[in-house]
Amino acid sequence: MFHHAMKTASVRQLRTEFPKVRALIEREGEVVVTERGQAAYVIKPYVAPPKKKGKPERFDYYARLIKRMPKPISAAASRAIDDLNRGDR
Repeated sequence: MFHHAMKTASVRQLRTEFPKVRALIEREGEVVVTERGQAAYVIKPYVAPPKKKGKPERFDYYARLIKRMPKPISAAASRAIDDLNRGDR
């Protein structure tokens, strides 16, 4: 039995009389589902989020690559590294 004033339905009614429960959801907006006489769940219609208009933003993979690359070293630091690698030759 449906309780229209309370907008509730039992788990058994979901299994056996789903078209009637669905009509109740559409009419009332939401239905409280009871399990063993205790309120357990709320069922309401799904509302899709609004779609964004226009083209989706393109991801800039090149900018991400440049951002993650190591920074170049100065000419003086490069000469210092070369001098260290030469040793006593």
